[in-house]
Amino acid sequence: MSAPRAPSAGPVPGAGSPFRRLLVPLDDSAIAPVVFMTAVQTAKALGAQIHLLRVLTIEPDFPPAAHVKPNGLEAKLLSDARTELGTWMASVTGVDFGPPQVTWGEPWRQILDVARALDVDLIVIGSHRHHGIERVLGTVASKIVNHADRDVLVVHRRSGAAPVSGQSHPR
Repeated sequence: MSAPRAPSAGPVPGAGSPFRRLLVPLDDSAIAPVVFMTAVQTAKALGAQIHLLRVLTIEPDFPPAAHVKPNGLEAKLLSDARTELGTWMASVTGVDFGPPQVTWGEPWRQILDVARALDVDLIVIGSHRHHGIERVLGTVASKIVNHADRDVLVVHRRSGAAPVSGQSHPR
């Protein structure tokens, strides 16, 4: 008869973890800090690397004339997005970050494309809890969950939950 095993002290960072690379798309929403800190805590626990992503879009309800990009505007928006992701990255220690990713397009498609290109193991996204027509047509989070070929962690902001430490948006 063998001796009973001692209880495990938890996962050893990086040791056999199926999640080595996390993709974390961030937007300007109120849940973005919660998503970021959830990803940071997960990465620290698993010894995983985080890749932050910002997908830039032009809202479809803008008039067609607003879709014209003045000279330098696209480069400025890309630069500002990279700077903001860099600020997020600098706001924590003890986490390995890959280069920040910024792209244009339909958010759910771009998130899935970047996830494949970087070969991430887990996508960490926030749920915005949309209602009405968006609930019928599908949110970005639901489209990612339904079309992803890898695991997805959906972070919800629970009403009445205490804020996550370090939750302020690093701007």
